[in-house]
Amino acid sequence: MELRTRHYNDIAIFSVNGRLDGATAADFLQAVQNQVDEGFGRLVIDLKKVEFLSSAGIKALMQTVQLSRRHGGDMRLANARGRVKHILNLAGVDSIIKVYPNVVSATASYFPGPLPSA
Repeated sequence: MELRTRHYNDIAIFSVNGRLDGATAADFLQAVQNQVDEGFGRLVIDLKKVEFLSSAGIKALMQTVQLSRRHGGDMRLANARGRVKHILNLAGVDSIIKVYPNVVSATASYFPGPLPSA
């Protein structure tokens, strides 16, 4: 697994490339912990290049959302496609974590839009 992190304001955006499974989950969680420790409680996880997601990967995602929420943030998933999207749906992850079609919409969801005019 390769993991790239970038920031937009106070949001940490993780791009995951490869497998998120038992062999890589601990590294993923450590990277998330490091960002949360630095004050980035709002997270976006880009799954566009994830080729395999195991139950350990799902557990890591659930631990990530719990960690971010404990620190006053939240987590969004972006670009879940094909088999990965199917696994997330089967596991019911999409009922706990908001899933967006791309990183831009996931990131934008943290910022309230203009108020409707009266």
